[in-house]
Amino acid sequence: MGKFDQRAEEFGMLVGAHESARRVEDLPLDWVMPDPGNPRTHFDEVELAELAASIEVRGVLQPIIVRPRNADGKHVIRMGERRYRASLAAGKTTIPAIVSEAGEGGDVLADQIVENDQRASLSSRELALGVERMLAQGKTQAEIAKALGRSKQFVSLYAAYGEMEPYLREAIDKAPIRVLYDLHRAARKHPVEVRGFVAGLGERGVTLAEGSRFIASLKGAVDAGSAPAPTAPAAVPAAPSPAKPTGRAGHARPIVAPSPVKVMVGARSARLILPERVRVVFDDGDEGEVASRDLSFE
Repeated sequence: MGKFDQRAEEFGMLVGAHESARRVEDLPLDWVMPDPGNPRTHFDEVELAELAASIEVRGVLQPIIVRPRNADGKHVIRMGERRYRASLAAGKTTIPAIVSEAGEGGDVLADQIVENDQRASLSSRELALGVERMLAQGKTQAEIAKALGRSKQFVSLYAAYGEMEPYLREAIDKAPIRVLYDLHRAARKHPVEVRGFVAGLGERGVTLAEGSRFIASLKGAVDAGSAPAPTAPAAVPAAPSPAKPTGRAGHARPIVAPSPVKVMVGARSARLILPERVRVVFDDGDEGEVASRDLSFE
């Protein structure tokens, strides 16, 4: 189980244990309002329609959590805006809710990020804006990583969003955060090339592999201009020296990637050989160790 999944599970157990002792009330929906600071800003219409259809038949099975009534007489939602929106769509007039004063500031925001992403993954933009707000509240990247149950590298990728040029910030829905981070760094030396690359993304966007190849081409262009001899492409790992097959007990053999993956090392062709477990960085910036047999190659 990853750190985020563990954090989400602990969070769910904590909320369940802490809130179960509180009284569930049927609040009029016009007494309830969304939190303007909710990290989720996009709600999928198809998913909401499906949830509304379920609520119309079975009702809201899990109460939302709201704050006490404010000066305007409204209960601001802490958790459960999707259920609130779906209840409105289903024509309900009330919603089961638990009124809770628990949590303030950055702790509430961290809980909302975890709760939202656990139910339906937040977009890269929503995660980036959430991390940006937590930084603005004075939290360090290490504190944010701990609060979200994510790696420090994951947080550092999203933390860089606030430092990016506007054209890169606008491209966050078209590129994995890892690619956007690398483009942000590459733009310091290659601003014209990076801006041109981003301008040509189109609606389809770019994959992690495509972005990595572009970054590698920029590095290769620098190397070609400064080095007298050709060098290996930056994005292609050098293959280790071929292992000597012995077949004897006690001598582990390396794993050859399925559907032999051909790589180039300088001018020489080779096969990519992997150990039994490898470390990977996902498109969303998270990282972890996986078995080589679970990999597939484009």
